[in-house]
Amino acid sequence: MSVDIRIVAGGPEEYLPDLKKISAEHDDVLWCGADRGALVLAEKGIKMEAAFGDFDSVTDEELRFIRHSAKEVYMYPPEKNETDLEHSLGWAYDQKPDRITIYGATGGRMDHALGNIMLLASDDHLRQPVKAKLEDRQNEISFFYPGSYTVHEQEKRYISFIPISEEITGVTLTGFLYPLENDILKRGRTLSISNELNSDTGTFSFSSGILMMIRSRD
Repeated sequence: MSVDIRIVAGGPEEYLPDLKKISAEHDDVLWCGADRGALVLAEKGIKMEAAFGDFDSVTDEELRFIRHSAKEVYMYPPEKNETDLEHSLGWAYDQKPDRITIYGATGGRMDHALGNIMLLASDDHLRQPVKAKLEDRQNEISFFYPGSYTVHEQEKRYISFIPISEEITGVTLTGFLYPLENDILKRGRTLSISNELNSDTGTFSFSSGILMMIRSRD
């Protein structure tokens, strides 16, 4: 049986997808809340396996509500070295999941969004057997080590490749509107922004570096 973990962080609710719909369509999901994201899940009637945070942004009554909705609540002092999302991710990896999706980690404060992106782009997380991805209403963000990968057509039609490393070598895109053949992507350039598939599937491959893929819709 596969293990599907969905983490909800404390970003603005207007960026969240329809969590109740996701919960109804995927009854095998293990839900986890990071700080105020746990309150969002509780308010939507979605039971959690775990909730993490200092919970300094919720009232005592809201915290009791979270405790009622989560099997386990892990509380930390506000002064700590890891964010609530990082604690949640550590727990998620311990469950040996087949997939991890994170909501509520983009939008709002730019320092939080960039911190969450760089967290998933770190070697510690990319070395995990399953790679977590970030998702909101408009975007899906994933990270890759060198290799060859297949992508499929979906509603988030625009596909951008952004170097995390200083440069990405051997970049080849097939099945894309703007193909590449054994090219180099350099950090800070916009060569690989806003591409699209020109068929149902496409492939991308590269030889070195860490690459971020963002799939977006208007």
